Amino acid sequence: MAPSAIVQECPQCAASITGDSRFVMWCPECEWNLRRPDHDTPSTRPGPLSRLRDRLDARFAAGLHRQVLDSGVGTPFRDRGRIAAYALASAVHLFALSMLVGGVWLLAATWPSPFGAVFGIAGVGFAYLARPRFGRLDRDAPALTRQEAPALYDLLDRVAREAGAPPVDVVLVDGKVNASFGTVGLRGTRVLTIGLPLWQILEPRERIALLAHELGHSSNGDVRRMRYVDSAIATLYEIHGAAARVHVHGGLRALAISIVVNILTGLVRLLVVGLIMVLESLTYRESQLAEYAADDRAARIASPVAVAGLMDKLITRGPAAHRHLESAAHRGGDLWEGLREYMAAFPETEEERLRRLARLERARVDATHPPTHLRAAFALSRAYGEAAIVTTDDEMERVQAELDAPAGRIAREIADRARAALYE
Repeated sequence: MAPSAIVQECPQCAASITGDSRFVMWCPECEWNLRRPDHDTPSTRPGPLSRLRDRLDARFAAGLHRQVLDSGVGTPFRDRGRIAAYALASAVHLFALSMLVGGVWLLAATWPSPFGAVFGIAGVGFAYLARPRFGRLDRDAPALTRQEAPALYDLLDRVAREAGAPPVDVVLVDGKVNASFGTVGLRGTRVLTIGLPLWQILEPRERIALLAHELGHSSNGDVRRMRYVDSAIATLYEIHGAAARVHVHGGLRALAISIVVNILTGLVRLLVVGLIMVLESLTYRESQLAEYAADDRAARIASPVAVAGLMDKLITRGPAAHRHLESAAHRGGDLWEGLREYMAAFPETEEERLRRLARLERARVDATHPPTHLRAAFALSRAYGEAAIVTTDDEMERVQAELDAPAGRIAREIADRARAALYE
């Protein structure tokens, strides 16, 4: 028994509990204290509307899970939600274009009328605000080029070929317990972002599964990753932010003006929020199907067991690594060595607690993803044989060395964010 292990009697069912004093003591028999003691407080307890939304979402997630288990994920390019989303996104883009054309015409046709100048400039300004946005490369995250990381890009090229995806253009490395893929800029630069903490806690085959899942998104028809619809959603968020309430100081006239302006901007915000909700609702089902499709590709490339292992790490060691980094950043020392030591001593009882808690709470990466434990079950249901890509220890060591190059900079950024959070 480890020095930090303790044994006590469960106060609920009287079963003997063996646990680690550094973690939450809980009972595997009756699940007493499964949640952290500070979890269920009045401030964190959901209201009636949130509980209703959770029940509806749980029903939807269960139904979609049964569907993909029974008939697979397919590629719903002609899904009615996709068609409606494209139509609505087109309306958003055409409205911005019409404001630009109308503003320019008004300036040219009425010049030098002050009336025409004011409304013409307003139209052009609104068109600029509502212009399509295709994202930009995160200049703060360390980037690895093909010359700097040949082993990593060679592995990515192999995964991309198996996934039927184009090669990655840029790899970014950051300090999040996550990974992502997307396209940015007018040229559609393909960017893979790897969270170094997540990479550190995965086994080699789970790392292949992670890469296969992310690259699968570039060819699985995920409408949220399609720049046309995504840029329309980004435009609506920009308009919502610009239509903020105004506060005018002065006499009655200024007060009356501010009331009228706030009523108008309030109506704009209400309309924009409605459009955002409709667009996101139209893409909700398909974006979750796209996650299952990416998991299916990853299961074929890295094996179903590897994908299930990745999902398990996301709901067990992932949250633990995040909490450890937040606390360790204040103590100094080698952040990554500390993380490896922490994970090496991570008890199975805490893993099981987090695993059960994730199932109970239907934990997921974010709202566009199905619950992670359902994704793991789906991966294990895939009838794939051996992994399509198998790496040697030497290959993965070279890849690890290339990813470790910016590790010092990322550790400093994590420490800086932790210190900054103390003053917020």
